[in-house]
Amino acid sequence: MLATFPAAVAWRWWGERVPDLKLQGISGTVWNGTATRVTVRGQVLGRMDWQVPFAALVRGAPSVRVDLSGPGLQLKAVIARQSADALALSELNAQAEAEWLGPALAIPALEPTGLVVTENASLVLSRGGMPQAIDAAIEWRNAGVRGQVVARLGTILIQAHGRDGRIQASVVDQGDGEVEIRGTASIDQGSYRSETILVPRVEQGPVVEALQWVGAPRPGGGRVLIVEGRITVLEENL
Repeated sequence: MLATFPAAVAWRWWGERVPDLKLQGISGTVWNGTATRVTVRGQVLGRMDWQVPFAALVRGAPSVRVDLSGPGLQLKAVIARQSADALALSELNAQAEAEWLGPALAIPALEPTGLVVTENASLVLSRGGMPQAIDAAIEWRNAGVRGQVVARLGTILIQAHGRDGRIQASVVDQGDGEVEIRGTASIDQGSYRSETILVPRVEQGPVVEALQWVGAPRPGGGRVLIVEGRITVLEENL
């Protein structure tokens, strides 16, 4: 009975403990199952398949391998409990449409375009979703923006590392776009700050127009974009 216990029944018993997570269309067992619709805090992520490796159970370190696919998002990872208050994601492979970066870029007049990809990354999240540790190389391919104007930014590489709630990241373009991009970002116990310098490689055109909507003028030329604030999560709900 334990080996074939229905996932739908388990979710009816246990799902109320995580009200920000909604699963619909559940089938299979708690060890190998599917949810056709996954929603986190009102955001639809898509379909999720999961599998609990038997070997991990035998070792006393249970984990679950998830495969999530939805609108503009593909994600595979192994999820395990890091501690009573944190989850660890390893073997994280993901690709997402760049529009998912919109809130982080904080430029309402421009929508990011392109594809964001990471391979074999690791991430630790608190119960409320606050990043506690990360080791990832993220590539933003065919990066660009659209809105008031359309501009091509080429390939952008983001390197992110850190632990204990203190994370540092670097941002640099690969020289194949119309803008030179270099910057840094940090998260320290929920407070975040990023500073990015953008210098056009062309004298006129859409990219020069686009930069007028970004940040503030820089004495040495180009623009500087500074974004700072705090990450707000509802710890008691997860």
